Amino acid sequence: MTTAQTPGPRHLRAFTLATLLITVALASGCQRLQGERDGDIYYAPAAAYAVDLSINTFRGKVTLEERCDAYGGSTTLWDGSGRMFRIDYHRAESNPNFETPRFASDLTLMNLVLNHYLRDKIAPTAMITSVEAAHREFLQDADPRSLFAIVGLDVDPTRQPEAGAVAGRHYYGFLLFKQGAMIYVVQHRQPVLMPEKMKSVLLHLADAMTIPGRERNASELERLQRLLARMAPGARGPERLCSPG
Repeated sequence: MTTAQTPGPRHLRAFTLATLLITVALASGCQRLQGERDGDIYYAPAAAYAVDLSINTFRGKVTLEERCDAYGGSTTLWDGSGRMFRIDYHRAESNPNFETPRFASDLTLMNLVLNHYLRDKIAPTAMITSVEAAHREFLQDADPRSLFAIVGLDVDPTRQPEAGAVAGRHYYGFLLFKQGAMIYVVQHRQPVLMPEKMKSVLLHLADAMTIPGRERNASELERLQRLLARMAPGARGPERLCSPG
């Protein structure tokens, strides 16, 4: 990813089911937490990041959904092939969602956040019958240093039929890194265990991010809604966007 203020070196060379699995409880009433896509650049809520949606990680047009609160936010993206990607950001300090030690190292913080996802977001989901850590790796050569992990999820759709989930084993990948005051969690789902491919996809998506992004206002949120409706006419549009408080 790149830093917005200075043209420094690039950092990190790096279906619905997934949304139900790890949806963070993020409210929509966010003061000055808006997002928009400007051309091929999407600006996340709270100026947390910008990401280039023209990269070849995505196949075809991208639709999205935002959620946010005062401590962080989440954007889920679906490409033209129906593949799901997600980028979450969390305030690292004084965040009630995590019990983070005041002087914890970045690696400690990332492990705490990942464990929170696994313990509090995935495991309690009704359709999930088991959660297995398939891979965890600290990427020391990345800048910033990052935590990469994959979990295997066994799904029984009869436990939650309204979700329309597919039965069987699914693999969910995480790439966590800390930049400034935020911890970012980049995510993707794959049908089989392919650690190197998962890592490559997540690093490529992270590399397309610029931190920080750009603040938006209420009128530009309306522009985002119109733009997304034009991007995929007749298809599923955004189900929820952050809106002014």
